[in-house]
Amino acid sequence: MTRSRRSARRVLAAVAGLALLAGAAVAPRAEPVEAAWVDAEAGSATFTAMTMLAPLGSSCTAAGGVLGVTPTVTLRWSVPAGMAGYTLAQAEFGGSLNGLVPVVSNTLFGSSSHTGTPAGYTSVANIGLLGSVLGATGTVAVRFVGPGGWRSEWLIATWTIPLLGLGQPTCTLSVQP
Repeated sequence: MTRSRRSARRVLAAVAGLALLAGAAVAPRAEPVEAAWVDAEAGSATFTAMTMLAPLGSSCTAAGGVLGVTPTVTLRWSVPAGMAGYTLAQAEFGGSLNGLVPVVSNTLFGSSSHTGTPAGYTSVANIGLLGSVLGATGTVAVRFVGPGGWRSEWLIATWTIPLLGLGQPTCTLSVQP
């Protein structure tokens, strides 16, 4: 390639570069703008909180046993209509003895039984010697545990068994948080 050709190419490349720069300099620039969007769509929702109803109590009885040796408390309860699908599997039991020993477990005082269907359960708690010969007062309670650990109020049977099983045992029902 000759020297004059090389020089011509260089000049041509320089002119093309200058033309490109000149075009960029005179091109209109984008101006900044404030943009606003308006969206006519809207949403709504309805939320309903679950109400945890306490078990329905129909009766409770306390029995002192022979000379207060085998006292029991029997609680009859059912699942309210608003708690369809709940059974013993979702029930939690608890109680206290002479106000000193609070118990919250599915086994009361070492011995309890629960039988029936959601339409009617019978829970029997054997109070034991601690609450028998000397006489005792206490509670037997049941509540529901729902999804997320939500708990209903307690259905509570408050009972009294007199000393040595003498006298009339008592039992009353209440609902408490």
